[in-house]
Amino acid sequence: MIDSVLDRLSRHATRLRLISEISVGVLFSFTAAYYATSVTGNYLVGVLLLPLGAGVALHRIRPLWGLLISAAPIVVVSLAGWSGGTPNGALWFPIYIAVFGAVAYGSDQVRWLGRSFALALTVAFIAGGIGYVGYGLGPLSLLVLLMPALAWFGGELLRSARARRTLTTEVEQTATQRDAALTRADLEAERTRVARDVHDVVAHSLTVVIAQADGARYATAQRDEQAADAFETIAQTARDALADVRVLLTGLRHTQEDGPQPGVDDLGALLDSMREAGLTLAEREFGDRGHLTEARALALYRILQEALTNALRHGARDEPTVVELEWGADAVDLVVTNAAPASAAAEHTESAEPPHRGHGIDGMRERATLAGGVLSVHEGETFRVRLRLPLEPSPEPAEPGEVTRSAHVSESAEVSA
Repeated sequence: MIDSVLDRLSRHATRLRLISEISVGVLFSFTAAYYATSVTGNYLVGVLLLPLGAGVALHRIRPLWGLLISAAPIVVVSLAGWSGGTPNGALWFPIYIAVFGAVAYGSDQVRWLGRSFALALTVAFIAGGIGYVGYGLGPLSLLVLLMPALAWFGGELLRSARARRTLTTEVEQTATQRDAALTRADLEAERTRVARDVHDVVAHSLTVVIAQADGARYATAQRDEQAADAFETIAQTARDALADVRVLLTGLRHTQEDGPQPGVDDLGALLDSMREAGLTLAEREFGDRGHLTEARALALYRILQEALTNALRHGARDEPTVVELEWGADAVDLVVTNAAPASAAAEHTESAEPPHRGHGIDGMRERATLAGGVLSVHEGETFRVRLRLPLEPSPEPAEPGEVTRSAHVSESAEVSA
């Protein structure tokens, strides 16, 4: 019950505070007008002092207007020769509140205006106190003369406290986001480990099953048609399972967002975006584009994206990055070459230890392995990333002996990869 009451009060605190400030400002205006009229006997002075309460009513929500509206009548009355007696008069109270609000809640320009106004009032009060011995301020004269400066410093103190609270909140949010990112990184590392183990145990074993089934199918095709059909079913089922396993491992190893994933058709847009980011590119493409599976097309796109990002961040800006894409009969080769900065190249040459790097190269190598390809990286004065991905086999029929031979060669290559 107490918590609900506190929550309700906190929700209405801003509105209640605003109503209170406006009420106090209005009450102060009428009180000051009545007091000035009764002392001076001049109704005009009372009317002039009616806007004085704006310094209290508007100092939080409209600090600039609060300062200007409250300062105007007190300046006019002071120049006319009646200012409530001395600077410690109650008529100056809204001015101090307005200065406090301008410094604490105003924009940069309003804050500087409040500081300037407080400085001018402080100098004027001190000069008046020194020049007139009969000011009659009493023992608290120094404090009274410094009231504009105290209002200024109070506003600065409140602004600093609010900035510190905001900074503390941002630090806490950043720490929470960092912890969440570390948790996601740990989960990603665990998924990568599991995907690697599954790939080694399942994908490679299925490759061997496919090769053996194809060989047995062609060996028994002339003697036992039922056995040949069974082996064909085994080989096709293993191929489908291998394709599904690779797609699943790609999703397990690299978290993907829902929706269509980029592929070969998006390479041009990727190169254009990197050019817009400031990377100088020279691209060459050879041969007719072959057919890549969705997983391999995504791997080609992501590896090119990572290589270009590394070139943008770490490569020499005075030399272009060369992207070469060569489509062959059985595979596609991607080569990304960029010159390393002179300092990095010299450090790499002088140091016997390999330079510290992030996880980008390892990630590219993992993507290539999952897609059934091979990735190599050359580091030095020239940084080169080379990727080879196998293409989908041609749908044209072939002789049994040739199919057997090509199946053994391709599946053996995947096993060795």
